[in-house]
Amino acid sequence: MATPLEEITQNALKLSRRERMALASRLLTADEDGGDSAEIEAAWEEEILARIQAIDDGTAVGIPYEEVKRAARERRAK
Repeated sequence: MATPLEEITQNALKLSRRERMALASRLLTADEDGGDSAEIEAAWEEEILARIQAIDDGTAVGIPYEEVKRAARERRAK
């Protein structure tokens, strides 16, 4: 007899790709103990603001779009 986890996995694999991605997102962001979600959001907000500030200050080193596209094409070709 299959375990509950095996049954859930088999049912999840029958979902469409979009549904599986939505399920994965829900599972990864599920808040088991009820206390981490706000802390995580605050940490991301702080990180985002720091990155924006680095761009505004000119201390962030960007990568030109054409270089990013070239690198992506090279990775896909492998």
